[in-house]
Amino acid sequence: MSDTPPPTPTPLEFEILLALAAGPLHGYGIIQDIESRGRAASHLRSGTLYLALRRLRDAGLVEPTTAPESEAGSNDARRKYFALTPRGGRAVADEVARLGRLVDVGRRRLADAGGTS
Repeated sequence: MSDTPPPTPTPLEFEILLALAAGPLHGYGIIQDIESRGRAASHLRSGTLYLALRRLRDAGLVEPTTAPESEAGSNDARRKYFALTPRGGRAVADEVARLGRLVDVGRRRLADAGGTS
């Protein structure tokens, strides 16, 4: 599996991968991170989040992990922590590059059409 390129994530999966790029998080921490970037995640229910995490795990992009040491004292046994795998890190980097290329094309086309860049 690791020899093939990682799959292109859905928008929600990409948001989750971005959250985990900063380090391991539990479900509510992922939701908070998504909200902090301006995406309204209030409609994101835990069931939807955990189904997406399962897909990402099945694709080898995330894995369950233990709580980071910084949260060891407040570790709630019910919290499930997740971390990026190396393949997940590659998926984030690939998607950031892909989106960057799309933004560049959009800016050039707007500039050529006399729009704002």
